[in-house]
Amino acid sequence: MKIILTRDYEKLGNAGDIVNVKDGFAKNFLIPSNIALFATRGNINQMEIVKKSLVKKEVKNIEDAKQVATLLTDLKLTFTVNSSPEGKLYGSITNKDIAEKILEERKVEVDKKKIELAEHIKEVGEYDVEVRLYKDVKAEIKVVVVSEDVIVEDKDQSTEESQSNDNTDSESK
Repeated sequence: MKIILTRDYEKLGNAGDIVNVKDGFAKNFLIPSNIALFATRGNINQMEIVKKSLVKKEVKNIEDAKQVATLLTDLKLTFTVNSSPEGKLYGSITNKDIAEKILEERKVEVDKKKIELAEHIKEVGEYDVEVRLYKDVKAEIKVVVVSEDVIVEDKDQSTEESQSNDNTDSESK
């Protein structure tokens, strides 16, 4: 059965495409869900007009996504978390955490579903994370996970070094 897609459907095609599917799939799912219409002459002519407006929307969406991508390029998010001495996190860093941090740092709202993580981050380290903003528009951000303990130790060491420098300075005078 030939149908016209009224919106993008990942496994079939984009809005306005005429595709051939099985009768049951069309009648029981696509048409009742308003994902498709029967491919009649009237519907085909109507979709031609709708398709022209969709092209204009598509261009605007791509431009918006590219603007967001330029804001996110070279973004380095640093998470300071509790971890074990081996570098394992107590908990994990998820897509939601990354989306909130992007909003906090760059004032750009990114849907957590668009952040592509194979699995939650559960160890200290640096990770490259891809943000899929629109169909072909993607941005690469770097996520750095640092243990709170390491930072505290660094501060203690720098405090000790400054105190030892103060002692040597006072002794040399």
